[in-house]
Amino acid sequence: MKTRTIKKGCGITLIILIVLIIGFFWAFNEAFGEDKYSVKIEQNIGGKLICDVTYSADLQSWYYFIDYKYENPKGEIFDFGKGLYQGVEWNENDQLFKFKKWTILPTDFGSIKIISFDLNSNKKSEFIIEPHSIQEDSIWKSNNIESALMWSPSKVEIDTIIENKILVEYSFRIDRENPDNLGTRLIEYELDSVNGIPKMKSVKK
Repeated sequence: MKTRTIKKGCGITLIILIVLIIGFFWAFNEAFGEDKYSVKIEQNIGGKLICDVTYSADLQSWYYFIDYKYENPKGEIFDFGKGLYQGVEWNENDQLFKFKKWTILPTDFGSIKIISFDLNSNKKSEFIIEPHSIQEDSIWKSNNIESALMWSPSKVEIDTIIENKILVEYSFRIDRENPDNLGTRLIEYELDSVNGIPKMKSVKK
């Protein structure tokens, strides 16, 4: 009788152990695995933005790799390129806007990525707004702003977009000794009507 009880107890323990192991690998895969899916976002300008998403995570961060395609109201599809959201949640509401011949997609690529597409000529340009490109700009340099480039924390994000003007908020480290000593500037970019690339116009406190 005792032998049967011991065997039965061992069997239950083994089943529980197997369930726990399976559960662990399932949870690990959910947390650090890869997930692919597609999202269609209705656009204010008409048509849909088709987003083929690959979500992945590791011990350091999580990532949304996005391939963008725009389907206009006529059903024509244009490949806009790629975006990357790292360490932030993607809100699944990316919106295109128009400026003259350009259809513009602001997205993320570690910092801000502006994709400009002339749908008639199929001409496309991309521009990334990030700390290095900001501080290398002659307008930024002319302001003689004290900053510690490439020292964390720093952050670049879109504040507002009004017609062809893109306002960007840039937070940066002022010195190397104190990580809490931060500065912030509001930078105005203006889209060039010829090539669709944003150009810095002013830096404000």
